[in-house]
Amino acid sequence: MAISHRIFAASCLFVMAASGLVCAADWKLGGHAKYQYRYTDYRADDLNAALGADPARDQSLDLRLQVDGGTGPWDASVHYEFLTIDGDSLSARRRGTALGLIRSGTATGLPDDRRRLFDLTDTVSDRDRTAAVQRLDRLAIGYRDGGRSLRFGRQALSWGNGLVFQPLDFINPFAPTAIDKEYKTGEDMLYAQGAFPSPTDLQAIVAPRRDPTTHDVESSESTYAIKLRLRAGAVDLDLLGARHVGEDLAGFGLVRSVGGAVWRFDALYMDIDNSSHDAWSIVTNLDYSWVWRGTNFYGYVEYFRNGVGENERANYATPNSALVARIARGELFTLARDYAAIATQVELHPLVNVFGSLIWNLNDGSAFLQVRGIYDWRQDAQLSAGVNIGFGDRGDEFGGIAVAGSSVFIAPGRSFFLRTAYYF
Repeated sequence: MAISHRIFAASCLFVMAASGLVCAADWKLGGHAKYQYRYTDYRADDLNAALGADPARDQSLDLRLQVDGGTGPWDASVHYEFLTIDGDSLSARRRGTALGLIRSGTATGLPDDRRRLFDLTDTVSDRDRTAAVQRLDRLAIGYRDGGRSLRFGRQALSWGNGLVFQPLDFINPFAPTAIDKEYKTGEDMLYAQGAFPSPTDLQAIVAPRRDPTTHDVESSESTYAIKLRLRAGAVDLDLLGARHVGEDLAGFGLVRSVGGAVWRFDALYMDIDNSSHDAWSIVTNLDYSWVWRGTNFYGYVEYFRNGVGENERANYATPNSALVARIARGELFTLARDYAAIATQVELHPLVNVFGSLIWNLNDGSAFLQVRGIYDWRQDAQLSAGVNIGFGDRGDEFGGIAVAGSSVFIAPGRSFFLRTAYYF
């Protein structure tokens, strides 16, 4: 398949940056190649089994090439990525999307640029069991003068203090169950930062977006936000205001040390569009590191209240419009109102770490367990493996949500994955 003009031009820019700018001391060339194999087992009445994916055997490849750096007050980032997935789950996802049962993401689950300002994604392959895209995930230029900076283009932004759930990170948060959180998918925006007498910091963004149907840039689809960070005694305080996809948002966050632990609290007020009510989402967590019998441990607990979530599991199959819109945009990934999360990391060896995490739906009692191990077998290579298991009764979020008018359920299944990553 022919490479589009925009990707070709960007690739030329990448090559020139790699061959010329990297020679300067402040520029660096790098990237990674990641491969994952996943095996998922479903129950006979799970939707994926009904769609022919039981068991599901899937594999994926993530290749990233990047140039980052700058000269003087200027800096730039160019990240090219090639993403491909192959297997039974993709085929089933296509069938589920065609039936209107998949509410979030694209038909393949790979990113596209329908809503972004710039279209920097090309489809390389789009078949029943295989899909691949090449895209520019970072393409930004910035200018810094003292404590002030301005940056325009495709870049990543993270706001908020949640460890699993992120109500203040409404631009493009990671899913709570995401395994790889090394790189966020980039968003097109203008970012400005101004520093006042330390430690006060002001950040502002304008993120123009397109209507996914008309492809026109619309103010009602865009985001305008400002965040102030300051320190009051022993507390770090964030204050946030935004106009996001036609809705007014206001939030605040707190961070402070409690003994040897760190306590965080975020709250977000939402003036729901086309609705007579408003809502609050909150997240609070506590994390702590300790040593026991010569072994390093790290753990946290977190509570999340989703202001637009459903209280009753009977509503999971037909959730309210505010929740549906946020799931479709990739801002939320869960259905219920209240959640708890707990996790522990154990350093068995300087090169071997084991992680265990549990997300618990407090409204219906279902839960999602993740256990994985990571082995840094070389300085530039890593191996990891793990399992994901959902627990709950039929009708619960992690036990399986009933598909209206049928006898099947949408459930996460029980999966095992093996990943390898090489960095250069």
